[in-house]
Amino acid sequence: MIRTAVVLAGGKGVRLRPLTLTTPKPLLPVGNKPIIDHILSLLLADKFDKIIVAVNYLGHKIVRHMLEKYLDSGVEIIIPEINPEDTADAIRKLSRFIEEDFIVTMGDVITNMNLREFADYHESTNSFASVAVIEVGSVKEFGAVILDEKGRILHFMEKPGSSEWYVATVAYSTLPRKHFRAYSNLANSGFYAFKHEILDVLAENPYLMDFGRHVFPWLLENNFSVLGWNAGNAYWIDVGRPSTYLAANFELLEGAAWPLMPYGNNYDGVWVGRNTVINEGATINPPVALGDDTLIEKGATIGPYAVIGSGVKIGKSSIVANSVIMDGCTLEDQTVVMNSILAKNILVRRGSKIEENSVIGENSVIESGLVVGPGILIQPWSRIIERG
Repeated sequence: MIRTAVVLAGGKGVRLRPLTLTTPKPLLPVGNKPIIDHILSLLLADKFDKIIVAVNYLGHKIVRHMLEKYLDSGVEIIIPEINPEDTADAIRKLSRFIEEDFIVTMGDVITNMNLREFADYHESTNSFASVAVIEVGSVKEFGAVILDEKGRILHFMEKPGSSEWYVATVAYSTLPRKHFRAYSNLANSGFYAFKHEILDVLAENPYLMDFGRHVFPWLLENNFSVLGWNAGNAYWIDVGRPSTYLAANFELLEGAAWPLMPYGNNYDGVWVGRNTVINEGATINPPVALGDDTLIEKGATIGPYAVIGSGVKIGKSSIVANSVIMDGCTLEDQTVVMNSILAKNILVRRGSKIEENSVIGENSVIESGLVVGPGILIQPWSRIIERG
């Protein structure tokens, strides 16, 4: 049984700036739990007892989090800091830590796919490499995969345009004895399983840097067996942009990624942490998640679709909906936050409003009576004193 899992957690999360200027993407909270904790919960539940978490950008923060939370987890956790060119190069640089067949997961994706089932499939088929594939509405934002009737991967395409994908699907659909569903948009999930010998391939071919663009096409050209494992109805979302970050939070509230759940105890769609106080006269419209030691004042309206972290104070007659408010924020009386993201330790003074699709960086101050947005990005440590 495969027991080793590699978690790639070194990306910069550029499209999520300003959030990722101060917090590495794997530590951004989804449902008041860091993204990486959701992945690790799956790995621990599925009996992977050697977990290698590769870090780079703001890696010291991930190391600190891992030591604080997983030191007594009962499994072997290794946290090397590397500086790879891309995903395959990361595995190349981790080779001294890998002693058997293994799986690769991403530390910045929310999914509930059955990783043990995936690893067992790979092992049972004796494939050199396996790719977990998911069906998506459009492959233009992903690596697209074409399978034959036996699940063998025929072709990879990295973020194809509509015409490019159409030509490829038509071409492969004409091959004899191939069962091909042209309407199936199968995407590379970024979750892989390999025989240990992949490390030899990477060592002997140092120009292979990325799995989707380089390694898998090379394996196919050299007649290695590469199979696709269909994750079926599993939930999967690349938390790559503010819009998908919000979607991941809201869909977790809805239960779409079960058994992954928000932090806290669930009371009819309201997830509540320890020592949180909801004053009489406040209105909570589920689904909502509230962290520890948070205060909701009289007359405030929270939700629907609000994820509010720990140590947050929401003032009287304030409104928060379709938004994520991270730890340590203070919203004074009569503030409004709609369809937006507030990073940690933000102060929004009395009567200010943050409108749709705005993202406020850590440790910022929004002065009284302002309207910020829509669609405004504010850098960390900013003080906003004029109307946005």
